[in-house]
Amino acid sequence: MLRRPFIPHVPVTRALAIPALRLAHTSALRHAPLATSAHSPAPSRPSLQTREVLLSRSFSTTPRRYAEEDPNLQAMFAQQQKLLKLLQDKPEVLDNIKEFVTLLQNNGVDVHSGQMPSKMDMFRLLMKTEIRESAMKMASAFQEAGIDLQSKDMMQSLMAMQKQFKDNK
Repeated sequence: MLRRPFIPHVPVTRALAIPALRLAHTSALRHAPLATSAHSPAPSRPSLQTREVLLSRSFSTTPRRYAEEDPNLQAMFAQQQKLLKLLQDKPEVLDNIKEFVTLLQNNGVDVHSGQMPSKMDMFRLLMKTEIRESAMKMASAFQEAGIDLQSKDMMQSLMAMQKQFKDNK
């Protein structure tokens, strides 16, 4: 049985590990001239391996960093969940969006790139009656569902969802 009257509160594994670490440090110090190369320009300096052994620590004094979530990100997720719940409750809104997107694609707008069309292209698109009617129908469906497109929060949520969708591709 191992007797340790001088350190009763330290576990046996730690009591054995500390002298082993000290032994490794001591042997590195004793053999420092052997670790340096005979052809090195500065033989008085210890080699990189020796320095690594000497600089290694058996404990760390670095403060803990606790994980935190951004409160703005949580608010954005809550807004997105609200929007998605509204879209699930009213499937006709989602159908109107899909119809509008297919109309835009048929008229040469790349909706998957995330790049806005030019003002001239938008003006040209709004001159077409089917696109204008589809946009009005989609806007009225949004109002009936309780989605306010004029709200700054809602627009930020939609833009964040678009960015997230684009990043996942």
